[in-house]
Order: sequence, then structure tokens, then C-alpha cells
Amino acid sequence: MLNKTIYLLVPLLLMGIPLGAQEEEEEEKTAIELQQVEPRTFVEQESALIGLEAFREVLESGRYLVGPEDEFLVYVNGMEEPIATRVLAEGGVFIPHVGNVKIGGLSLRLAREKVEEAFRQTVKVGNIVFELSQPRFFPVPVLGIVLTPGLKGASGIERVSQVLSKAGPSMPTASRRNIRVFKTSRLSPEQRSRIQSLVQTGDFNSLGDVESHRVDLMLYEVTGNSGLNPFVEDGDIILVPPQLGQVGALGGVQRSSFYEFVPGDRISDLLALALGPTPSYDPEKVQLFRYSEDMITRVAFPVDLKAVLAGDSEADLLLREDDWLNVRAKSGYHQRSEVRITGEVLFPGYYVVEPEGTTLREVIERAGGFTELASLVEARVVRHQVAVEAGKDPEFARLRTVPVSDRTEDDNQYFIMKSREKPGQMVINFAALFDNEDESQNIQLMPGDVIVIPALQSTVTVSGQAAQPGAVIYAPSLTVWDYIERAGGLGWRASDDIRVIKARTGEMKRAKDVVQIDPGDRIWIKEKPQRDYWSIFTQAMGVIGQVSTVVLLYATLTN
Repeated sequence: MLNKTIYLLVPLLLMGIPLGAQEEEEEEKTAIELQQVEPRTFVEQESALIGLEAFREVLESGRYLVGPEDEFLVYVNGMEEPIATRVLAEGGVFIPHVGNVKIGGLSLRLAREKVEEAFRQTVKVGNIVFELSQPRFFPVPVLGIVLTPGLKGASGIERVSQVLSKAGPSMPTASRRNIRVFKTSRLSPEQRSRIQSLVQTGDFNSLGDVESHRVDLMLYEVTGNSGLNPFVEDGDIILVPPQLGQVGALGGVQRSSFYEFVPGDRISDLLALALGPTPSYDPEKVQLFRYSEDMITRVAFPVDLKAVLAGDSEADLLLREDDWLNVRAKSGYHQRSEVRITGEVLFPGYYVVEPEGTTLREVIERAGGFTELASLVEARVVRHQVAVEAGKDPEFARLRTVPVSDRTEDDNQYFIMKSREKPGQMVINFAALFDNEDESQNIQLMPGDVIVIPALQSTVTVSGQAAQPGAVIYAPSLTVWDYIERAGGLGWRASDDIRVIKARTGEMKRAKDVVQIDPGDRIWIKEKPQRDYWSIFTQAMGVIGQVSTVVLLYATLTN
């Protein structure tokens, strides 16, 4: 305390300022001591964090309202360090060698001007720096449809949304676009009493004629307009009413949805909530759906959306509750028009399907033709649209959840059929088209088709109970048994059940039913089942014993 007093006195002595009588010195010491008390905050709030927006809009602009517990730093030329001073309960702030200056209730700009004027009138020499160092916290009543209504601690550098977050998560029926902020300094005692009574009865609509500021958090989130979510002031009352209804922005808008309706909304407001039309919207096909006076029949009338976007107030119609803005897209806008070819062609990639149609042969020619490794036998075309529709089979989806033991024979057959199906694969014989000039295979391609030209497989796989299972070089003249022989023959546990899995279709056939082995096919030699001969013997003896018992019983009864 003594050090601060010395810091204050030394510069004043150097400037030749008279100290005055002993009584004046004692009064100054008492006032300085009052400033050293730790500041009190509302509901134990921490120090407020000041962002750049709050600094520019509230502090730098000078609009901040000064009140009790605001802390300032005072610095006079020649002082080694500034001193802290706080606004007292009755709105005064002590300025050394000036005295008590009433600044409570003034804006920060006017308060600074008043302190500087009082300093010039008293001290005459030097300059004073008067800076707000720590904004105070004050109580803000939050009323209406919130989770925890009541007094919430706030500071002048917090927005309405920040104060509302202290009242809990937003209620489903609570308005986010029609929040009202009442300034008590502008309200008469009768208006304050009226607000309290109407909130108690839930008659929020009757508050329309009471002066207030509307807060629109939804528009604030999409536009960033600070006026839609202002900073709070001491004396504010925040009221959250219920929603009044909805309006819709549907079709060719960036964010198609339904939004809260507020009286006074126009089409431009709805477009702002929906982030505007998409590039594909058709300006000639925009309509507004609205209920007629009977509130039963809905009518549609055109909207000049181009004029609305240009700022034409006549085209920017006032909305009503349950209005729908229907923005249709241009027909065929950026419609898919490409096919893709992969695998063994010179130039794989994407190719455009012409409006008049493009054939399979034309696309292959554009891709530079086949490479030497292309397998025309395994080449295929997959139609995307057919594949998508095939994936919507509800019966197959149901059978996947049914245990095998609970399925009927038809269920099993259907499940096997769908499991082996290759969705979207077209039946096309590439070898017949390109080797034998069979134009019946030259189909018209559709956008989204994928042409797959796999590499030629020169092997046939022999797996299972072969002596040396593995891949065997393909030769068109070889049979199933020839490939097994080249794999070392049958193993010692090989069974008579030999299957062939076709590479193109995935179908499994018995070896004796296969006429031609193709590249990539797999020959599967099944293993003999292991048998417990002792169990078989004991089971057989049991059956013989039961039969003997029945024969003996029959003989006894017939005799």
C-alpha cells in the first residue's frame, strides 16, 4: 500500500502539483485503500475472455456501458506503473488528485471523456490514460422456454447465444429465430410488470408491442450478421418464446429443409437460411405453395427468384406459416454421360456416351483396342443401374438373417441363386463380337456402364486332395483328368467327388458334367470323410440286437 502511495506522490511532486491539506491526503489514502479490495463477481465467474469481435464492437467502439465492479487502470505521465481502480456501488470511480467521478451508466466513450475533463480541470498539467482492464459480470434474467430459467452471469463482451448456453441445451419447441431482448432502461415500470405477468401465463404473443430487439440465431449462424446475435448489456432481459410454425425451402437449394417461421419473413430470408439456390436450379420453375383462406386447400403460384436475388422488394414476398418454396432443378443438368473401361486396353479410362448412342465396339476403338494379354472370354460389361436395383432385393436380405435350418427348399434355392448372381453383369460374348464379327453382341452402352477386360489367365488351379496341388499351365485340349494327372494325381485321401468351379460364372459343377475347362477354372478334389469304424460297429450291433428282439417277440406272440 505504501509503495503505491509513493509511486503516486513522486510524479505529482515532480510536476509541481500542490498536495493540499492533511485532510485531503487522508481522504485520498482512504479512497486508494478501497480500490485494493479483491473484485467481487457474479456467481463466482472467471475473468472474461475478450475476443476481437467483442473488442471492436463493444470496447473500441466505446458502446460498453460502465457499471459497478468494472475495473480500470489509471496512468499519469511520470508514474512508474499504473494503479487499479474500480467503479463503486453508486457509480463513482476514484481518480487520484481528482476525486470521485460519477461514470456509472455511461458508455465507455462518455465515461473516458468525463474522467479526462475532470483531470484537466483539477490537475492542469500532464495527461491521464484511463483504460478498462477487466469488465464486470452482472445478472441477466433468462425467461421462457429454456431448461433452467433464471439469473445467469454475463459480461458485456458476451453474446446472447453465450448467455443462453448457460441456461442449458435448447428445448425442441423453443424459438431460435424470435428470441427477444428487452432493455430495462427503456421500459416503464408498467411494462416490466406486464412482461412478468405475460410470461407467467405463457401469453408471449401479447409482448409484440413492447420495445425489444429480436435475436435470430439461425440466420446469424449462416450470415454472421452481428446484429442478429448482439452482445448483452447490464439490464437486459432475454425471453425465449415458443416457435410459431415452419416454412420450407425444398428442391434446388443448397440446404433443403424446413425452418422456423417468424412473422415478417420474406423469401430472401428463407433463401438465406437455405444458403441460396444450387447452380442447377431452373429460374423459370420456382413456385410458392401456400394454403388458401380456408387453410385446407393449397395453391401454387410462380416466384421470380431472379428478381428476389437481385433485391427486388416487390418480388420478395412476405411469407406465411407453412409456406413451401419449391425450387426445381434443370432437367438433365450435369446428367451422367460417361462409361469406364478398365483392364487390358491401350488407353483405359472414362469415355463419353454420345446423345445419339455409343456402341461397345466404338468405345473399345476409342480406347485403342485390346492388348495382347486381353482375355475376351472373361471380358464383361457391368451396368450400374441394374446392379443398384439388384441390391434392393428385400427377400434376399430377409433370407440372410434366417438360419439354414429354418429355410424351406425354395428358400435355399433362391438364396443359392442370388449368392451366385453377379449384379448388373450383361450377357455379352466379346469373342463372338470381335473375332467373329457377330454384331448382335454390339450393344448400346448406357451412362455408368463399366467395361472390364481382364488379363488372359494361362493356368488352371488344382486344389484339394491332389498329390501336388497348385496351378497348371492351360491347354485347350486338356481334360479334368489331364490337369489332375499333371498335379501329381489323386492324393491318398482323395474322394470320388471332384468339382469344377468356373471362373466366369462362379458356378460349381461335377467333374463328369464339365465338357470344357477354361483358363482360370478351379478343380477341387474333395477329401474322403473320416470314419470311426468302432462306432459304426457298435451302432450296427445295436440295430441287430433290436431287430432280433422284435423277431423273438413276434415268434412268441404267434406261438
